[in-house]
Amino acid sequence: MDVKTRLEIARDILNNATRMNMSTDLLLKISRKIDRYIIEYYSENRDKKGDIREKAYV
Repeated sequence: MDVKTRLEIARDILNNATRMNMSTDLLLKISRKIDRYIIEYYSENRDKKGDIREKAYV
């Protein structure tokens, strides 16, 4: 599973947990996981100049 897919799934989980009024601690854990996925996504997609490049999916 690639980082973008994990990020989308985690975002959906966070949205669902928010709608279900889950505990603040659980929401914070999910949010931190999303933060890690975002950092991983940007570090994988950075080119030599430091710009973010879009991957072409076919």
